[in-house]
Amino acid sequence: MTDIHIIDLKPQAGAGIEAFVRWVDVGSSIRRTFDRLYAPDALTPGHGHNFILYQNETREGATLLIGVLDRDPGGGDPDVKAVHVPGGRVITAPHRGDYASMPATYGRIHDEMKARKLRRAPMSLEIYGDWVDDPAKVKTDLHIYLAVAI
Repeated sequence: MTDIHIIDLKPQAGAGIEAFVRWVDVGSSIRRTFDRLYAPDALTPGHGHNFILYQNETREGATLLIGVLDRDPGGGDPDVKAVHVPGGRVITAPHRGDYASMPATYGRIHDEMKARKLRRAPMSLEIYGDWVDDPAKVKTDLHIYLAVAI
């Protein structure tokens, strides 16, 4: 039984900050950006899941859209904008556990893509579930957008 699926992801909206980030700086940039998003008045009140959309990947880095779904900019940080997460055909799997072990889940997804002879589009999305104190129960949905032949 596998928990890797191909689905049609629906477009989603939220609030976030977009920037080019070098791979060596990804972890610290993500933390700093979420700190900014959760600063007073950066977002309107409400609840939404954190996400990161990786786009335009190069050897040096990628454009990251880091944000919170179903939230609006609060006006406290001029870099926090209303954002759109595109829909599309994706291969997806849930990752359970700490974030440092995500490469293993991505590896399983890539193995499945190779087995099915699927090609990826240059975009991926992580949607983070609600935080729990037990890292083994933390869930992140990993999505890799697929190239569609026309």
